[in-house]
Amino acid sequence: ASVEMSSPAAASSYWRVAGYSYLKYSNMCAEMVRSALKPAAKESAKIREAVYFRSAKWANGQAEQNVITDLTDGAAGKLG
Repeated sequence: ASVEMSSPAAASSYWRVAGYSYLKYSNMCAEMVRSALKPAAKESAKIREAVYFRSAKWANGQAEQNVITDLTDGAAGKLG
């Protein structure tokens, strides 16, 4: 059975052979696409890439303190 190079099965082998997880591979691809955008579109894409998460410290079955963390500060370009 021959696998065409543009098929999903062939594409998945490239990132696996390179030693990347799918998440790391997709982040690298997204970063490359964003870097190729024109300036106006690049600013729009930068706004959409903001990542936040909320965590809480728990004690005695109750949430004591909620913490909202912005993961975009200083995270640009860190894929390794």
